[in-house]
Amino acid sequence: MKNIEFNRNFMKANYDSWKKPSSSDQMIGKPAPPLQKAPKQNADLISLPMPSDLEIPHVDLYKALVERRSVRQYSGKTMTLGELSYLLDSTCRIQKVLGDNIASFRPAPSGGARHPFETYLIVNNIEGLENGHYHYLPLTHQLEVLSKKSDETALVESVNGQKFTAGANVVFYLSAIPYRAEWRYGLKSHKVMLIDLGHLGQNLYLAAEGIHAGACAIASYDQEKSDALFELDGVDEFIVYIVPVGKK
Repeated sequence: MKNIEFNRNFMKANYDSWKKPSSSDQMIGKPAPPLQKAPKQNADLISLPMPSDLEIPHVDLYKALVERRSVRQYSGKTMTLGELSYLLDSTCRIQKVLGDNIASFRPAPSGGARHPFETYLIVNNIEGLENGHYHYLPLTHQLEVLSKKSDETALVESVNGQKFTAGANVVFYLSAIPYRAEWRYGLKSHKVMLIDLGHLGQNLYLAAEGIHAGACAIASYDQEKSDALFELDGVDEFIVYIVPVGKK
């Protein structure tokens, strides 16, 4: 019961604690951490089609909202590189930076505009893009190539045996870099980060509807195996949310 009580209290506002002085690194004058994880030195980068060059699908917002469902069966149709670009642009591309890494504006809201997440992709069936592992760079709208090898077994094992994920055109693995939010909010940041994830996931669901695709958010995953797919240390960066997206 103590564990349940602790978790329930974590969900509450705890407003009194917000009124007390905080000792975040921002308040004591430390510089803000980067808004984007830098690519590796000499990384192979792929520029994605810019939103201005895409034929953005017209989506009836009300229809997309009321018809939204988690989709676990996919048609096997190929997704275009432009459609992938559209999904990334609709969820996490940086549109504007304020100050010296103080904040970034993106399609989904985030507490303090800190956006403490990175987007990794396992690509399975996208026209013009080799299957493999990628890291999205939201400042430049590019993909960093991590590996051009695709291991279906490792993918399925990372989501505790949920085999439907292997049929998706692309699987989004969202990692948290907690310090990006902790820098501003200290111990108050962690609940905010989880709320932010929900915003991001909903954007991805609705964007998928616009290209006649479906998404299915996953919270049941193997932490160590998911982190290992992208060589994350599991301490300063770790996977927190997984969303397969496939054509209907």
